Amino acid sequence: MAARVLLAFLCLVLFASPFLRVNAQDEDEDDETDFDFYYLVLMWPGAYCQQSKCCLPTTGVPANDFSIRGLWPYSTAYEEPVTNCNSSPWNATEISELQDELNLHWSNLKCPSNNGVSNWKKAWKTYGACSGMSVAEYFNTALELRENVNILSLLAKRDIEPTLLYLYSVTEMKIAIKKGIGASPQIRCSKGPEGKFQLYEVYICVDNKDGKTIIECPVEQNFTCSDFIYFTPFNANNLTTTNYNNPIDMVV
Repeated sequence: MAARVLLAFLCLVLFASPFLRVNAQDEDEDDETDFDFYYLVLMWPGAYCQQSKCCLPTTGVPANDFSIRGLWPYSTAYEEPVTNCNSSPWNATEISELQDELNLHWSNLKCPSNNGVSNWKKAWKTYGACSGMSVAEYFNTALELRENVNILSLLAKRDIEPTLLYLYSVTEMKIAIKKGIGASPQIRCSKGPEGKFQLYEVYICVDNKDGKTIIECPVEQNFTCSDFIYFTPFNANNLTTTNYNNPIDMVV
């Protein structure tokens, strides 16, 4: 009797094993989630440093310009970025040739002063690994997109420049950017001086097929802004190194 039960069990395992292998393969394929476009997210450091303590990166003075927060694969079906895919492990040596540009335009201003590597590693593991690009391609694509859109220059053409003397129209900001890039941006605000809103981030949508073509955003984020906002000044030369004698400077 026991022999017949064992024989039946072995037959069941042999019969089911091809299906188990197929299912396992399907699960592996599902690890790579499809996405519909990229969000290029550019942050204005003046707003960031107005609401958080900023420190000079150990790699030197960053640019007085919009910095890259990320290049995010985005799924319209799930209405959120696609994150934490299981592929392409982080390798810092792959971005060694991009180091100077990253230090200027994708720096980490958090305190204590740092070299930005942990920030890039987090960006890659969270978003980059889902992009379908290699490590070098991902960071190089983000840098090239930032340079091509040149938000600061587009705003300046319509006399929109960092100042606390007056507020700017969000509509005018969007028009200035759209005129330059050919598509409507999305503007995210944060609370600034006097409790008023300020320009914090600009979201630009990029085609997922080539990672280069700017497109109209398929979705609209529900960011909270007032009609008129501050464009808070920023001067990277005023950043200071971490003072380890002051416990406040150790807060991240």
